[in-house]
Amino acid sequence: MVSMMAAFERLNAEGIRLASYAVGSHKATCPNCSHQRRKKADPCLSVTIEEGGGATWNCHHCGWSGGFRSGDYRPRHARKSYRLPAPVENPDRPAKLLQWFANRGISAKTVERMGIYRTTHWFPQTGNEAPCIAFPYAVGGVLKNIKYRHPDKHFMQEKDAEPVLYNADALDGAEEVIFVEGEMDVLACMEAGITNVVSLPNGAPAKEEQTDKRYEPLQTHAEALERVKRFVIATDMDGPGELLANELARRLGKDRCFRARFPNINDVQCKDANECLVEHGAEVLRECIEHAEPWPIEGLHTASDYADAVMSLYRGDGPKPLSTGFAEMDNAFRVLPGQFVVVTGIPNHGKSRWLDQVAVQMSRLHGWKWAVFSPETGNENHIVDLVEIWAGRPFFDGPTPRVSERELRDGLNWIEDRFFFIGTSDHTPNADWIIERARAAVIRHGIRGLIVDPYNEIEASRPAGMTETEFVSQLISKFKQFAKAHDVTVFMVVHPTKLKTETGASKEPVPGLYDLSGSAHWRNKADAGLVVYRDYEEKKTLVYSKKIRRQPICGQPGVVEFVFLPHDRRFTEISGSYNEMGRKDAA
Repeated sequence: MVSMMAAFERLNAEGIRLASYAVGSHKATCPNCSHQRRKKADPCLSVTIEEGGGATWNCHHCGWSGGFRSGDYRPRHARKSYRLPAPVENPDRPAKLLQWFANRGISAKTVERMGIYRTTHWFPQTGNEAPCIAFPYAVGGVLKNIKYRHPDKHFMQEKDAEPVLYNADALDGAEEVIFVEGEMDVLACMEAGITNVVSLPNGAPAKEEQTDKRYEPLQTHAEALERVKRFVIATDMDGPGELLANELARRLGKDRCFRARFPNINDVQCKDANECLVEHGAEVLRECIEHAEPWPIEGLHTASDYADAVMSLYRGDGPKPLSTGFAEMDNAFRVLPGQFVVVTGIPNHGKSRWLDQVAVQMSRLHGWKWAVFSPETGNENHIVDLVEIWAGRPFFDGPTPRVSERELRDGLNWIEDRFFFIGTSDHTPNADWIIERARAAVIRHGIRGLIVDPYNEIEASRPAGMTETEFVSQLISKFKQFAKAHDVTVFMVVHPTKLKTETGASKEPVPGLYDLSGSAHWRNKADAGLVVYRDYEEKKTLVYSKKIRRQPICGQPGVVEFVFLPHDRRFTEISGSYNEMGRKDAA
């Protein structure tokens, strides 16, 4: 009964409503796309409830999918409690154990220093207990976790342990930190005299993943990591190692990261730090760390510096443009990680609401998390808007039923996991202040998108002699540098200047990107530029993509028609309404 209640709560938090929560297959409407479809009641979402309370789902229309295992759900507002493992007195370090490490270049002194010992532990991979190596994870002298290594390279950790880095004390006061892939690589670096080295307890991912579990230790140590000036990423030289390196660089900031490369052994790539130590010795391992290359983001480079990235693009492995959740809009604009996107529109024409809906839909479709700076709306009001979009119901009383108290709680839990609000009540923040908080949100929460709504709420004092055009250019450059360093897409909402309505015209003109307040740089330096315009006479909203730098993979400039539905507080696009810019009927 408890497990079924957990499935009910988790599915409701995702906006999925079922007639029954019994084990088996179910059909439901999709909270991500059903409100946009002509057949809104069509049950296009397949949901499977598993024994024990786990569930998976997949929409056959928009492709939204997800799931959770039995037992991994807890109320979002519940404080997570961790269990401290009991230290082992008189740890066993037999000669056979020390010889095993010696064969891998690790001395008995290092084994003892790190508290490593032999024990027995139960492994689910084999279904029984087995002799194994125990790697204690201690922070400030307090044992936080123990990781167990089976002879067949199976791994287990203590249940309900706090997520911490291995050798986390190396972060204390460190200006440079080396990230490797596993405990053996940490020990290898120590043998080479490198002590400011850490690793994640869960190693490298076999494929790209959306879950944050692997990177939870970064949040535990966020304050210390934010103070580090330089990171050397020395993960394994294979596919999973590259995936781990790229995600670490994104979260820590590519502008602070360097990549260490290990040498070849008879034309065979040396895999990791431990293998480098064994095959080439401590001096070569130190040289690999010392000669780490800056992450390719700025400065002078040759084509070979980008060869791996170019080959990845050719094979289709590079960054891929993502859907906004609006199928018709994807013809005009798709989101590429790391871009700087300008969104504008006449006040009260719906640009903020439309952008919020894109954010909610991308969270559902792609698992994106967002940082939001929106002082004009106010965080409480902004959360109300997000709840309405998530639930598809109005927040306040009206002609249609408002969100229930249960839906409100579920919506708040859902938003808490995906949206993080930047703001202050005692001063008007400048661009550097906002970027600093956004950078912290990448390390702590793994955000993928940043919304600044609007630009004119950023503190705009400038040195004597600097023009507004120069100020705007520098501001855009700062946000673009942040976007590239962390692969975070920045959406900047900018109000247009006061537009002149032609004599006798019944409608306000559609603003262009050169009509934005402050500078033509909004048009020139943006990677994409969108205009949201409400036609009150026709009772529809037009969204123009006025500029797309990466055509055609990120769309083609054009216009898409939307209708705002008051009863569910969301936009729905008009099927077949996309018109490419330049066509006569798109003028």
